[in-house]
Amino acid sequence: MNSRLATLFRLVIGLSLGMSAIQAAAAELQVIVPGSEPAIDGKEVDWIYGDYLLKNDHVSLTIAAAVPTRDANMTIRNIGGSILDLTLNEPSNDQLSAYTPTAGRYFFHDPSQVTTGRDGDAVFWQCRSSRTISKDGTTAFVQYRLKDGDAFVESIVQIDGDAAEKVGAFDGVRADGWFSFETFGSVAYCADSFFRQTIGFKNPFVRQPPSWKKGRPNQLRYSDAHVERTDGKLKWTVRLYPATSPADLRTVAEHSDLSPAMYKFVVRPKTPPADGLDAVNRAKVVVRSVGENGDGVQDSFTLQTDDQGIAHTRLIPGKYVAVASAIGCDSSEVAFQSGKENGTVTLPLTDVSGFVAEVKDDQGNFIPVKATIYAADGDHPNFGLSSTRTFVENLVYSVHGRMHCPLDPGKYEIYFSRGPEYDSVRKEVEIIAKEMQLIAVQLDRVVDTTGWVSADLHSHSSPSGDNTSDQYGRVENLLCENVEFAPCTEHNRIDSYTPHLQQMNLTHLMATCTGIELTGSPTPVNHQNSFPLHWHPHTQNGGGPRTSSNPVVQIERLAMWDDASDKLVQINHPNLHQIYGDVDTDGIPDSGFRGMLKWTDVVEVHPLETIFQDIPNNPPSVRRMRIPMFQWLQLLNQGYRIPGVINTDAHYNHHGSGWRRNWFACSTDDPAKISTDEMVRQAESGHIVMSTGPFLSVAGQSTTSRDTAIPGDSLVAADGKVMLKVTVQCPNWLDVNRVQLFISGRPSKKHNYTRKNSPDLFGSMTAVRKFDSSISLSLDQDAHLIVATIGEGMTMEKVMGTRYGKRPPIAVSNPIFVDVDGNGFQHNGDELGMPLPNAAAPATR
Repeated sequence: MNSRLATLFRLVIGLSLGMSAIQAAAAELQVIVPGSEPAIDGKEVDWIYGDYLLKNDHVSLTIAAAVPTRDANMTIRNIGGSILDLTLNEPSNDQLSAYTPTAGRYFFHDPSQVTTGRDGDAVFWQCRSSRTISKDGTTAFVQYRLKDGDAFVESIVQIDGDAAEKVGAFDGVRADGWFSFETFGSVAYCADSFFRQTIGFKNPFVRQPPSWKKGRPNQLRYSDAHVERTDGKLKWTVRLYPATSPADLRTVAEHSDLSPAMYKFVVRPKTPPADGLDAVNRAKVVVRSVGENGDGVQDSFTLQTDDQGIAHTRLIPGKYVAVASAIGCDSSEVAFQSGKENGTVTLPLTDVSGFVAEVKDDQGNFIPVKATIYAADGDHPNFGLSSTRTFVENLVYSVHGRMHCPLDPGKYEIYFSRGPEYDSVRKEVEIIAKEMQLIAVQLDRVVDTTGWVSADLHSHSSPSGDNTSDQYGRVENLLCENVEFAPCTEHNRIDSYTPHLQQMNLTHLMATCTGIELTGSPTPVNHQNSFPLHWHPHTQNGGGPRTSSNPVVQIERLAMWDDASDKLVQINHPNLHQIYGDVDTDGIPDSGFRGMLKWTDVVEVHPLETIFQDIPNNPPSVRRMRIPMFQWLQLLNQGYRIPGVINTDAHYNHHGSGWRRNWFACSTDDPAKISTDEMVRQAESGHIVMSTGPFLSVAGQSTTSRDTAIPGDSLVAADGKVMLKVTVQCPNWLDVNRVQLFISGRPSKKHNYTRKNSPDLFGSMTAVRKFDSSISLSLDQDAHLIVATIGEGMTMEKVMGTRYGKRPPIAVSNPIFVDVDGNGFQHNGDELGMPLPNAAAPATR
């Protein structure tokens, strides 16, 4: 155990608890320590060691340790004393980001102010605030109470002090993504129907519900009826109910006296598929309560099932009818009577229509695949939100190459793909009612990338705190796009993709490592990725560093983390103009944050298409000069040999990963054998080609050197003569029509080849090799050479979707540095028409 974690345990356990667990029948409270981890599931689980667990036979919740360093994620900070995880035990499905008493106006950062204990049949956790933002002399006290048998936890907040009567009565709720914020009866609630969680908030003394005020966090506001006011004291009480849906919440919050029982609805195909794969089971279940004689609908509500076709809700005893429906299936109806004991209702779906696909490579092996489905007429199918897994909007991921996809009858166009090294296969199908069509697909790997592997160094999912995408779905997305190396880089939290790869039994198909995106302010300059880093699961930030408001301090801290271990440090989506010498972007040169460049191994330079824009003659305003590609070329001319990379920065799973990638030189083409250390070395060396799809190969030779230079290398050419071997390969869904050489950042008019002006250099529209030629040039001074290719007027839309696919296919190499005098490459200090601030003082790195 590291020293910081041990200190935290001593503070929390020694000062505030005195023992590891307090139990009364099934209600218990304990400090979370290794060996006593909570059995809480869900997409938004955020507990760490040192937090507190409260649970009984119905609900579980975790409370963030009352320490000043407790952050849940990048956007939920200073969270000590807040409820982070809250869920039913069955089903366990935490989607809450945080409930924060007083909405962060008071800080609970002193573990010596924590008291725990028992009061009758309840266990409690309570804490006095350590300070307040308003500095008005008031203090806040919060107590959480949980009884055995209760389906809620009670929060009691009290404000003390002479100015207490002036304090607004409200708490904060972070329920992100797809939550809506509503009220009914006596209850305020937030609900995410797709991910199947609802949280209710109810005052136990009055029928009036609290109200919502939109914000971050959303404010849960209490009226005078909810609040006890006396001289020098303000107090409110709210009960928090985890539920599966608004209907489930209504039953437990307003009809608990009628002995509701939990019912599980299981939706399955009546006849299981022969291949053992279930159809998509994100079914809708409409539940209707009916009269004692089975006539007359008294109430109805709709439940969303999970990926296994299961939904839950509590029901009061009575007669009901449940109707299940799903894409490509006839509905199923079952009448049943609920009692006081939990029960299960099975709804078999019949007459499924759609397709079954088996996807193999040209060696006959099943491979991960993405199927993008378009309806010939009308709306495209929508299987689920962009944040979900496997069935995402109109696409399907299958990491094992087999998919069972129900579809409503009709005509469809389906694109099967696995990234830009493979041809895509287009199928036109007509789905017939009650029939499952078998589709055999072969995806040929036509692009030869021997010696190079594809990498995306920057992507996100729900643990980052700024999105709600399923992390399992992120890994599906990476695998099905054939990204061969992808570190896990969540915001401000070291994390890992390895557990998902192990769950899929596919660790051999994608190399990965633990990493982080350290995300501070000011934005955008203070975002840095780094990998590999040592991961300490269930500790603050996964064991990673904290941010700093000084970008130079932050990036140095990151570079020196883990005892200055060897790692890659990448500046993300930067404003290089600001970093180099314009801190406040006012157009007046200053020192900038130039010290950051000392610690930078690679820098993101997308969008790639800006390399073809005539920026020097059409400059933007200084305040809007966030053109990383152009400013990177400027830095290269000032002597900074910092390689460029591009990444997706994916936050959603609908085509999120894959449309940008890097190809790294590598000693192996087998993902199972990729070494993270080698990836770091290759990146630091600039052995990188950046691409939205085309595979660009550039190799330089001279008459005075026996070496062949690839991007990132130096090449001695004493006579100034250089030969560049350039090839471009594309699968059948991509094409290029221009190849351009850039000499020291400037486009060469002589070496601008297009399909129109040099048709003999370009392959046919159906050929894999789109360009294959040697370019001879003579240099009279040291220069760096970059090759770029683009499909002008072309898109990748059908395979990569409308959000990203409307961009052109493009690839850009990192520079080859040519030394023409044998004295080592010298930067020329040349400006490209729009100077960097204070650029007259060349810098070396």
